[in-house]
Amino acid sequence: MKVLGCALLVFVSFAAMARADVVTLKNGDRITGTMLTIKGGNLELKSDVLGDLTIPLAQVATFSAEKPAAVMVKGEKALQGQLQLKSSGDWQVTSNGKSQTVAASSVDVIMPEEAYNKLVEHTAKPWQDWKGGASLGYAVQRGDQQTSNFSTTVTATRERPATPIFIPHWRTNYGLTMVFSHASQNGTSVTSNTLSTGLRQDYLYAPSDFLFGLVQFDHVGAQGLYLRQTYGGGYGHDVIKTSRTIFSVLGGITFVHQKFFTGAYNQSAEALAGERLGIQITKLVRLDHNLNFYPNLSNTGQYRFDTSTTLSAKLSNKFSVNAGVIDFYLSNPALGSHKNNMAFTSGLGYTF
Repeated sequence: MKVLGCALLVFVSFAAMARADVVTLKNGDRITGTMLTIKGGNLELKSDVLGDLTIPLAQVATFSAEKPAAVMVKGEKALQGQLQLKSSGDWQVTSNGKSQTVAASSVDVIMPEEAYNKLVEHTAKPWQDWKGGASLGYAVQRGDQQTSNFSTTVTATRERPATPIFIPHWRTNYGLTMVFSHASQNGTSVTSNTLSTGLRQDYLYAPSDFLFGLVQFDHVGAQGLYLRQTYGGGYGHDVIKTSRTIFSVLGGITFVHQKFFTGAYNQSAEALAGERLGIQITKLVRLDHNLNFYPNLSNTGQYRFDTSTTLSAKLSNKFSVNAGVIDFYLSNPALGSHKNNMAFTSGLGYTF
């Protein structure tokens, strides 16, 4: 029985090895597991016994993958098939009985074919793949003067998951800012409401370059602005795009229609110069800043800008506290209104 048990154990071990990716090191050691990626001269392997391993390819004598792999070559379509490391250090990809040698120096990334196809063929429903945050703030004062202030902001971005090699794709950006204020004293009351919402659609034709179209609607009671409609488009560039920081600049042309509470309205063409900055300062603290500047091309000398800055600190994985400032500036507001409309906000935030 002991002999039978040992034989069975050896059989199971060999069967498991046959279903695994096998790495043979130049010192003769053999490691089995599942390939995660091969890039930057390293093989990332997940071993059931040793966990996640990073093995320099310079130390690998042979490697064979049990399942088909996708080999991404610079400037070419990915090759898919059975993968094997040749003694020369180059890769051999076999598909439909035909083998092709790929120079190691031309390879960007190698990963399991199944994982690659999931990234490339990724599809999502309209409400999926959104990332962003929402905040809510409310303040009340009761005494000689009674005031109430309500504010909320939403920022969200929808972009397909990153792939090992860049694929042209769409990115959707949505923003909403609402500030409602009411104050009363001795029978006199003042209400001031601000609402701004916009949608920008980017087409990334290169890793850091994109074309965009936008639509935005603004209502700023303090400036006598009943409704502003902005439509336009242009070019943008992601100057910095890392896991911790994103800094983008953009420029374009817009068409604007404005209507004021007085009944006056105007139409104009405006240039657009903008920037967006997001920095994950620490694991808990984040800074987000947006600025859009619109010089009037139809009435030179007139201009407007809108900007927002938010500093948030995480309370948990999803919730945070935040403080921010929102500013809308209009060089030609309705008669009797201030050019600048600024609000300071604080509240609770939710990350999704």
